[in-house]
Amino acid sequence: MEILETLNNKLDKLIHDHEKLKLENISLQQELEALRNDNDELTRNNQDMFLRIDSTLTLIKARRSE
Repeated sequence: MEILETLNNKLDKLIHDHEKLKLENISLQQELEALRNDNDELTRNNQDMFLRIDSTLTLIKARRSE
């Protein structure tokens, strides 16, 4: 009987740990998605900045050739 109680306690602990890890996994997935969104936004901002720089350089070259 004592063995069954010990096994049940261990099983309960494992189930609890599993649920805890599942919640942690969900939290980490949400954090990862937020980081991906931030990265995508930064990438778009960098592309916009490069386009502005390129446009400015093109404008400067055009003015110099006038």
